[in-house]
Amino acid sequence: MEDRLVSIATDHYTAAEILKARLEDAGIECYLKNVNLLQGAVSEGVQVQIKESDVEKALRIINELKNLQEQNELKDLKKIRRILVPVDFSEFSKNACLYALQLARKYNADLKIVHVFYAPIVDLVPITDAYSIQVDMDINLREMEEQAKRNLVEFVGKIREVATSQNYDDIKISYSLREGIVEDEIAAMAKSFKPGIIVVGTKGKGEKQSDIIGSVVHKVLDKTKVPVLAIPESTSLDSFDEVKNIVYATDFDDSDYVAIRRLMNIVAAFDVKIHCVHISKDVEDQWETAKMDNLKGYFAQIAKNTPVECSFIKGDNPVANLEAFCELNKINLIALSSKKRGLLQRMFKPGLAKKLIHSSLIPLLMFRA
Repeated sequence: MEDRLVSIATDHYTAAEILKARLEDAGIECYLKNVNLLQGAVSEGVQVQIKESDVEKALRIINELKNLQEQNELKDLKKIRRILVPVDFSEFSKNACLYALQLARKYNADLKIVHVFYAPIVDLVPITDAYSIQVDMDINLREMEEQAKRNLVEFVGKIREVATSQNYDDIKISYSLREGIVEDEIAAMAKSFKPGIIVVGTKGKGEKQSDIIGSVVHKVLDKTKVPVLAIPESTSLDSFDEVKNIVYATDFDDSDYVAIRRLMNIVAAFDVKIHCVHISKDVEDQWETAKMDNLKGYFAQIAKNTPVECSFIKGDNPVANLEAFCELNKINLIALSSKKRGLLQRMFKPGLAKKLIHSSLIPLLMFRA
């Protein structure tokens, strides 16, 4: 009986070609499916197919490639020494700052508070009025900048007062004022400041998402590889030291391995239990079971003293199902890897991370896939 073809991986065209070449070097016959023949170099969702009899051998090779990739990507993983907190002076931002202050104490890290103000520019100006309008705009821009600076200094002063009252005087707290597009400036600051984590505040469940920072969380995640911790308004600082149960939501993506390593690096200061879950409306098949076993083995390899429990969650509503799981298991932190998505995908099929940003009552730790 002739072997049937099975898909061993799905990726963009270049990555699929690299994997195909590696498997063929090992004597495994490969085929690519869903390739755009006119624009192959930019094709996404390309499937690498092999004969079913070669699956076990191919999986071993893929795991070897993953381990090599992890070693390269994790060379820059270090203990968290800097924390970046974007603020818009809302109560949500203040709550995030206070949470970040507690993190800074745990990690003995520096804290930088950044505020980005946006100055709109008039594109269409009559030639005869150009000079007077330019003068007015310059004055208004200076006034906006001065007001933003006053607000920032006052805001930082209050955070420093809290630090002093809690005997955190040894934590270095600095600030920066920037003008421009919020997510672009946060990403630029992250590149120069090199934080181990970005902490942002968001509104609570059921409230209108009109806060500036909270509304750009997913955009920041698209523009930087730094982990982003979103703190809902309802998060209680009294329970900070009670971070005991963490759920890692996996979609069985290759980025899971790097995300898990980064997660363990961040929660190293806590005594926690990890719940690794996969949410699906269908009953898990042998492929998903094998992938979950691989993740459990990886957790055991890098976090030998951390208890890990793996499970599958069934249901048609990923957010509701995950929130129910969190309530049942007293989860204190949700972690997941989030892929960069195109405009149409974000508009018509938002990912789990974006839905949770606007829904979850629990802090959300996101890693860029």
